[in-house]
Amino acid sequence: MGWFTARRGRTRGDGTSAATPSAKSTAPADSATSAAQTPSAENAATERRLIRAIVRHSSQTAADQLVRMYFDDVLAFVWRVTGDREHALDLTQETMIAALRSLSGYAPDKASLRTWLYAIASHKVIDARRANRVTVTPLPMDETLDGTGTIRKTRSDGNPSEVITVAGDGPNRTRDPADIQADVDLLARIDAFVGRFDAGTQEIFHLHTAAGLPFPQIAAARGERTEAVKARYYRLIQAIRKEFADERTS
Repeated sequence: MGWFTARRGRTRGDGTSAATPSAKSTAPADSATSAAQTPSAENAATERRLIRAIVRHSSQTAADQLVRMYFDDVLAFVWRVTGDREHALDLTQETMIAALRSLSGYAPDKASLRTWLYAIASHKVIDARRANRVTVTPLPMDETLDGTGTIRKTRSDGNPSEVITVAGDGPNRTRDPADIQADVDLLARIDAFVGRFDAGTQEIFHLHTAAGLPFPQIAAARGERTEAVKARYYRLIQAIRKEFADERTS
């Protein structure tokens, strides 16, 4: 793929190449607004045009354009989940290649293209971890202090997450670096715990916490009832809270 080749050109420390993200993807938080947005009519029309050109005519130009539209969003999502920029770059490229190869099976009535790509990316992360290709250490929580001095992880749609709650000492508290590292370690162990569950539950967890997608949207993409998706998610959250009850979770 010409665009992928153009994106590569920076060499990592191990001598292998890695894609160079655009300015938009210099930080994983860039998916925060786009993840929750509904594509405009113009964007939707562009997507349909590009998909037709790819599926019917194997257009390289259309493929490159479609990848450009979503590469940075998917990269931000995978970076959030893995906590590793180099792994995120590799897995994002794998995601895009897989998506282009299976584009004829994409059903726009079930999920937006972004959601579909996020689901493929989540599977790539899960498969890579199972094959011991990556060690997942999710990024530290985005910290906001409420009036009680509680530090909560914030989802990418701006709403507080149900997953992690850390007690603070007041609204003006400055966190000790050791506390921040403890949170990183805890998140890594929580993610390892999540990895024991089936792939579907892991996908729901990733899409809700890292991409900020609402349950109805996840359910539509998975072809499940919203209630079933929510039940699987909250069973996982209960299991996390039970497993780490003596630590910093609530």
